Amino acid sequence: MNKTWLQVLTMLVISCLVLVGCTSESKGPIEPKENQETTTLKVIYQDSELFYKQYGDSFTTLNDHIQFEVISDADIYKDMGDKTKEEVYAEFIREEQPDILILDAHQFKKQINDGVLTELDSLSARDNYNLDGFVPGLVDQFRELGGGQLYGLTPSFSSKAIFYNKDLFKKNGIELPSDGMSWYDIIELARRFPTEGDKQTRVYGYSGGDVYEAPMDLVTLIDKMSRAEGLSIVNTDKMQVTLDTDAWKKVIQTAIEAGQSGAIFNSMDELFTRGTKEEFYDSQPFLMGRSAMHIGSVTSLALMDHFKNDVNDDVPFELGIAAGPVDPLDPTSTYVTPGDIFAINKASVHQDAAWEFIKYVCGEDYARASSESNELLLGQQLLLSRSGFMKDYEGISLEPFYRLKSKFPRRSDDWYKLPDPFFNDFAAVLSRELELVKKGQKSLDDAVATVKSEAQTLLDQSVKK
Repeated sequence: MNKTWLQVLTMLVISCLVLVGCTSESKGPIEPKENQETTTLKVIYQDSELFYKQYGDSFTTLNDHIQFEVISDADIYKDMGDKTKEEVYAEFIREEQPDILILDAHQFKKQINDGVLTELDSLSARDNYNLDGFVPGLVDQFRELGGGQLYGLTPSFSSKAIFYNKDLFKKNGIELPSDGMSWYDIIELARRFPTEGDKQTRVYGYSGGDVYEAPMDLVTLIDKMSRAEGLSIVNTDKMQVTLDTDAWKKVIQTAIEAGQSGAIFNSMDELFTRGTKEEFYDSQPFLMGRSAMHIGSVTSLALMDHFKNDVNDDVPFELGIAAGPVDPLDPTSTYVTPGDIFAINKASVHQDAAWEFIKYVCGEDYARASSESNELLLGQQLLLSRSGFMKDYEGISLEPFYRLKSKFPRRSDDWYKLPDPFFNDFAAVLSRELELVKKGQKSLDDAVATVKSEAQTLLDQSVKK
């Protein structure tokens, strides 16, 4: 049964979960009780059916006097012309005038700065709404974006953790990973594992990938390390490349040394492109017990579950999970990405009804209901932002994902502010210069200077277009 498993892998791991969570059809809007005045809330969301399945159905069951008109924003960036994504979205909001905005972190920050949103502190205080019980630091991050005030909440978030093979650590006499490790700590541990043997017998200290494990090239490793430390390629306020700092040079030097040590699964010759299920699983070092560590999400647990169902056996090792990775300058926090952020349009004439909806979807009742059938969240690599409700996945504790304080990625603005081609162009220049450093043909300082200079030229040219 030869198939291109790489092409269908996301369907196996993510889409399958979404389908399980969507087996019953959405009820959509329901009729209000007799003689009860109906309020219709206008909502911006990517897909009407998904909105009802994930949020609307359960709310309208309890509040049949409130209905929704869902306006899709899925295609608004297709014909942008010379406009930026920010300009397109702002124009869309002005035209549609929704009661409720469902935003990502950058959109949320921009709408606050534009004065579009209603602050929620007064509404929360009025109703004695419980803001305790969220994953640590989450509400604080929203207040920070709002200049000390609360303008939005989210029922979900995505996060990573350090997965590790307890058996390999014990076999090699190496202490187990602990909470609050930085990438430098992870790489130091990884380099303590032996590198002898062929691809079937040797072990790796670390293997990477998100949905599945793939050889991690140097640029990808640098990207992951720099994100964990909150380093940005570009100062988007000044549109200046910021690569020539000591922090960036330390990340790049550490990544080069890690790659050269053989501790990182980085051989592109072992990239899985097509084959049988068995061949795909065999290409996954951590899953097969040949890698000591892996930075994973709840989707990594889903892949393990698929493996168990497909081969009728558990993964061949004892799994451990530690909280992290962290910025070494802030070891009690880790970067998380908020899920859908719910906010109220200041211009809405249905403020109270909109607030009732937000109270529900970001509250304990919704968390309790969602935890009983959480496949839809897990299919999007999301966890509930209310602690204590989503406790495990197939018996594996999810508590490590909730252990550290949350903070939002500093690069969330880049996708909006930087031209799309810049990222690929930058990666190509960086990869070329790193090869010269690895071969001893160029010093790290000279390579970084070249990357900064060429990247700045590429950025200037892209911005002028």
